[in-house]
Amino acid sequence: MTPDSSATGSGHGHAPGSVLAGSQTHLEATLHALQTDHLPNLRPAAGDNLYRWMHMLQTVEGDQFAPLIAELQNLYNAISHDNPAGPQVQGILQNLAELTTQAATSADAGSQGKLMQLAEALRAAAATL
Repeated sequence: MTPDSSATGSGHGHAPGSVLAGSQTHLEATLHALQTDHLPNLRPAAGDNLYRWMHMLQTVEGDQFAPLIAELQNLYNAISHDNPAGPQVQGILQNLAELTTQAATSADAGSQGKLMQLAEALRAAAATL
């Protein structure tokens, strides 16, 4: 646990960025869905994982993940349309990659590497669109 005051009182005993690393399963499933050529079919594959990821981040006390949660909501909304716009989804993925990189700075040593991998996966998914 870090001395970061934003981590105290969360009841989870994790550094703030470490919670994000715990969402790796949800993110990987979402990224797999995003790395297809069929944007209109994204929501069934990615929507549930995005929802779970947002919910996990919302359980952390404080608002350090508010920008990340907002971008996840933007992604969820963007892919919920019948014809999601590739450039819009690409921009959101790039923003998520940056926010994930920032979250890595507040993560414990064991989670930093995972978060950096997640950020790279987001950048790679954005590059495929």
